[in-house]
Amino acid sequence: MTKFSFIQLTVAACLLPLLSACSESDAALVEVQETLPRVLVVEAQAEHLQLERTFPGNTEGSMVSEVRARVEGLLESRHFEEGQLVTKDQLMFSIEKAPYEVELQRARSDLTSAEAAYSAAKRDWERVENLFSDGAISGRDRDKSQSTYEQAEAELAAVQASVRDAELRFGYTDVRAPIDGVASRERISPGNIVSEGEVLAIITRLDPLYVNFSVGENDIAARYLLANTSVDGTAESMPSVQLIRQDGTVHPLEGFIDYVSRTVDTETGTIEARAVIPNPDMVLLPGQFVRVQLPRIDVTDAIAVPQRAVMQSGKHSVVYVVDANDTVQPREVVLGVRVGNRQLIQQGVAVGDRVVVEGLSLLQPGAKVRADKVENE
Repeated sequence: MTKFSFIQLTVAACLLPLLSACSESDAALVEVQETLPRVLVVEAQAEHLQLERTFPGNTEGSMVSEVRARVEGLLESRHFEEGQLVTKDQLMFSIEKAPYEVELQRARSDLTSAEAAYSAAKRDWERVENLFSDGAISGRDRDKSQSTYEQAEAELAAVQASVRDAELRFGYTDVRAPIDGVASRERISPGNIVSEGEVLAIITRLDPLYVNFSVGENDIAARYLLANTSVDGTAESMPSVQLIRQDGTVHPLEGFIDYVSRTVDTETGTIEARAVIPNPDMVLLPGQFVRVQLPRIDVTDAIAVPQRAVMQSGKHSVVYVVDANDTVQPREVVLGVRVGNRQLIQQGVAVGDRVVVEGLSLLQPGAKVRADKVENE
């Protein structure tokens, strides 16, 4: 045996215990890892999402007006078809005119008397004023004539106002439509005595139609609406919307948002919004339940995780994250909207975080785990 061969054998003999120790250590490490709870994780990534948001709403007329009697009297006749269109200033009801015609004639007669008294007082005043200038009468007589003239002038103005009032009340016996729209059924039939201010019918404007809906204050759609609603209220600057009926069909005419509340309802945590929907054929009716679909909302650098990764802890939402030491840590998160079977995360998860999606039932905060990565769902 050569000297070199002897050295090789000696080195080999020395390394054998070390290799054996290393093998035993690796085997122990593998055994430990195999005994750790196994979880599946997804790695959080930033995405560009286009979200479709729809909200339930209910329709109402864009204008609703009560047709009221403005004078008391006998309701003589109705001049419209119930449930049909009426136009502004169209005659709808007639109230007995005779009492108000008499009142108007009396007021006009009083006006004639007041005008005559005023003319006489004015002529007298003009004569007295000339006489006073010539020194023919005393100042006391002048003041008396002036007072008579001024009183006659005031009485004439009062009677003129009475005539105007009588003319208005006589005109109010013709009850006319205050707006264009569809008339309801009559509330009171002809032949009955109506009181001043009593509702006779209701007119509802159906074109356009309003749709009222609410959006959660933390919903991304709320921020979108607040950011894109113009204060000038012009249709060109407002977000467009589509209306979806209960049967799933889409209304053919596009509408727009004309109102977004700047206050949050403290009871529901929502903000109110309103859409204006063209309805020329009047196929939509007030009181219907519909859905309002907003334009797609672009969200850049969005982080979404599978819905099953989110757990509820009281009023808080929590996900479990595996850190660099393969230790499980709970994270409280602020949720956004759902995107299919995934949940948008607004706060609490950063790009690159390993979020647990399976094996949650076996986890304890601070526990070591064996994390296997799966593709984001």
